[in-house]
Amino acid sequence: MALYLETDEAKRHMYLLLRAPEFRRGLEGIPAAERIHEALFVFRSIRRLPAGDLVIKKDGCYSPSLDLALKEAVESGEVVRETAGGVERYSLTDGGLAESRGPWDAAEEDERIEAAEAKDQVNEITDRELVSFLYAEFPETWTDPDMKKKAREWGFEAACSMYDRAKVSITTGSWMAGMDYEGFMKALMAGGYMKCRESAEEMRKNVDEIINHSNAN
Repeated sequence: MALYLETDEAKRHMYLLLRAPEFRRGLEGIPAAERIHEALFVFRSIRRLPAGDLVIKKDGCYSPSLDLALKEAVESGEVVRETAGGVERYSLTDGGLAESRGPWDAAEEDERIEAAEAKDQVNEITDRELVSFLYAEFPETWTDPDMKKKAREWGFEAACSMYDRAKVSITTGSWMAGMDYEGFMKALMAGGYMKCRESAEEMRKNVDEIINHSNAN
């Protein structure tokens, strides 16, 4: 019974992530989900939900329940699976769009927005960026010392690149770089990345977020 419930929940989240449109881009298109396991991990964390059967591996995340839901959707013709550059991409077919309408329409607006945000954060990023981002956001899930070392080594470059593409905030970027908020802002400006995207109020909010994150860990 537990497996069925977990699989059913993973299927609903699968539809939300696959149907989620571009985030903060002003477009109506629905991009393919490239790293859907990681997107689910980020989405559940944003929603403050239990991890379920998601586990961290050296190169990302994995969920047996989500994997089963994806395989069933591909077999039924609701989802198309492609591989580009060694990365799997999943897209909804017309049948999948129709099937996903129920879960999407039933979801609250903030859940839809957070699905789009989670999908966008991990789509179109490199393996190094993925490792650095996951380690910075979810350090308690990492136990492999070699991957921790690599995440720290790659962190600053990955943070700058992801911030420049609006994938992460200054707050998350500072965690990735292993720097404080002010230090990371100065480094961004020195590197020509800083574009003053955040207001003073947002910056104060981010400082509070950093303090709360540090206290929690």
